[in-house]
Amino acid sequence: MSDSDVKLVEALRASLKETERLRGEHRKIIAAQHEPIAIIGLW
Repeated sequence: MSDSDVKLVEALRASLKETERLRGEHRKIIAAQHEPIAIIGLW
């Protein structure tokens, strides 16, 4: 492979890693939205 091909492959791999990281972060945010919220009143 030429040098430009190697750089392109590296950029694509980095992009895929970032996409997976963002998907994981998105899953955490969605899961947190469904967690119950405790409401505690003090008298």
